[in-house]
Order: sequence, then C-alpha cells, then structure tokens
Amino acid sequence: MDRNEYLSFVEDYEQRTKQYVKPREEEQEPSTLTVQQEETTFPAEIQRIKETLLETSKHLLFISEGEEPYEFIFIPKEDITELPEDCTQFKSFIKQQDNNNLMIAEEELSSSESNNALKFQEFFDPFTSEFAEDPYGQKDGYKELQKIIEATFHGKENVKVYKIGDYRRVGVYLVGVIKGVGIAGLKTFSIET
Repeated sequence: MDRNEYLSFVEDYEQRTKQYVKPREEEQEPSTLTVQQEETTFPAEIQRIKETLLETSKHLLFISEGEEPYEFIFIPKEDITELPEDCTQFKSFIKQQDNNNLMIAEEELSSSESNNALKFQEFFDPFTSEFAEDPYGQKDGYKELQKIIEATFHGKENVKVYKIGDYRRVGVYLVGVIKGVGIAGLKTFSIET
C-alpha cells in the first residue's frame, strides 16, 4: 500500500467511525442541569457554587459498571430549609419543580423500593478511604471534592446523596440546601445492570 492509498484508507476509516467515537474529555464542557431557570439568571451565590463544584469535579468520574462525569444541578426554591429525608420524597419534590426534565425516564419510572439515600461518608468512602482502590488516580480529587462540598453546605450533615432508579442508569444526586435560594449540587449516573 503506497502513502496515498494509506492516507485515503485512514480518512475513510475516520469518517465511517466518527459517530461512534466519544469526544475527548478536555473538549467537553461540563454541563448544567437546571429546573425552572436559565443558568444565565442564576443568583450570584449559585453561580459561584456552580463554578467551584464543576472546577473541582471536572476530572473526576463516578465509577460503577461505567465511568460517568458529574453535572451541576440547581433547583430553585426559596422557601426550602432542609432536604427531604428519603429518595421518594426527593423524587416527588423534583417532579413538582421539574420543568426541564432533570430526571431521565429510568429514574421517573423507578419503584420506591429500589431508591436509596446514602450518608455523606458512605458516598465518599469508596473513593477516599485508606483502603479504597484507586485505579483511575482520583483519590486526591475526591478528597478535595469532599472538602469543598462540606464547606459549601456548612457541614456534611447538610448534604444528602440520593440514588434514584431501578437498574441500568441510576441517578446519583449529591446535593445540599442553600437557604433562601434552593437546592444545588452534582448529579451523575451509576451504571448498574
């Protein structure tokens, strides 16, 4: 095969496989999922939290049967003072507020028995504990995220982690309340088959 044939083959191959190749992470912009509000109208405090959380989590992946990035979420609700106790209440709260489809179909259709809430430390331990496996080299990043979230929401007792979904793509919400503003935090997916 001469050089021109080779270059033609490579170009043809790239064109045929382009739709199957995921863009590189560096090229992807972290996204924001928002309920009822365009992100350009975020209150200043939420904009600051968004930038901090996305900056801290942009190189982290949630490891399950897949690797999923984190997205920022914001649910405006000025009269909220504390997070719902369990996933069923949180799910129903999202449905009441949701105009921009924060939840995917698998989450909306999930049964309440499969949904569960994790304690703050329970979420972070698999990534940060002394004996945590760290094949992706994310331990320090997760420790940093843990500190940032604790500081942002004034203590881990003010943060809840909700897992909503039956199987395949389970929504994982790592959120806290900003009094007088709403709920903010990160969302990712746990791939569970």
